[in-house]
Amino acid sequence: MPRKRKYKSAKQELTERIIRVYPDLSPKKRRVADFVLRDHKRLFLMTARELAQACEVSEPTVMRLAMDLGFSGYSDFEKFIKGLLHMELTAVERLNKTDLRGGDGSALHRYCRNAVSNLENLMAAVSSQEQQALAQTLFEARSLAVVGFRASAALAQYFGYLLKKVRDRVTIGTSYSSELLDHIAVQGEALTLFAIAFPRYPRQTVETMEYARSMGATVVGLSDAATSPIVTRADQYVVIDVEGISFIDPLEHVMAFLASLVHEIAFMDQGRTVDRLKRLEKGIEERKEYYTEEDGEDSGGGRHHVLDGFADKGEGS
Repeated sequence: MPRKRKYKSAKQELTERIIRVYPDLSPKKRRVADFVLRDHKRLFLMTARELAQACEVSEPTVMRLAMDLGFSGYSDFEKFIKGLLHMELTAVERLNKTDLRGGDGSALHRYCRNAVSNLENLMAAVSSQEQQALAQTLFEARSLAVVGFRASAALAQYFGYLLKKVRDRVTIGTSYSSELLDHIAVQGEALTLFAIAFPRYPRQTVETMEYARSMGATVVGLSDAATSPIVTRADQYVVIDVEGISFIDPLEHVMAFLASLVHEIAFMDQGRTVDRLKRLEKGIEERKEYYTEEDGEDSGGGRHHVLDGFADKGEGS
């Protein structure tokens, strides 16, 4: 029988939190609460001081309201709001709220600094125990499907490709199709679905997870916030924060996590992994899939003759 769970959107939860405490709020706190309810999209990249200035109240008032709403402080409230806005802001809105031409350094330098910051946050946020537990789940899965659509399709393809090097029965789904859904239905309880999605979350990823759950599959989610619909629909999950500077979400640190996860899985049975990699390498060598120096030596003469021909035509024209 399909498992049933109630889901509440982040916006709905925020609204309910405010309504619950609104009668007991001071006039100044109500001013901030009204601002949040009326124009929450403006909170994108706003600090507590900037919010206080916009509402013409003190910064401590903003912080106390955040605690009244059940958050540990403004930073906790800010993370919750960011997760909500990631689901709502369009690419145009995010681009308009960011000026890559300002600040120190080029766009390349700013993106590199942002990537380093995300990597540092990743190391602090995800424990080795959490990663090992997830690796164990994927190692023990009888059948595994890695799913990611739109921008996350690249992550699913990358992770699935690496997983196939260390274990059997791995399917990669990068588009919503009847073939994918049929595979989920046939595998049923034997399947572990690994779903990857970051803001804005594709509706079809959510639907695929819900369908997999209805078929009895174990669902694992990888997303950016506890409020993500990917996390709330997963039996097991990992949260990796994605702090961007424009409408393009940086995913370098997510790829680093996925690569390290494959590494964990590979060493859970090192002997089997080595044997599998040897067989793969033997097949690759027999099919001559990769370019070698010998290929260059074989084709070098012909290539030079072609170029010489172009040079002769150029001189004669």
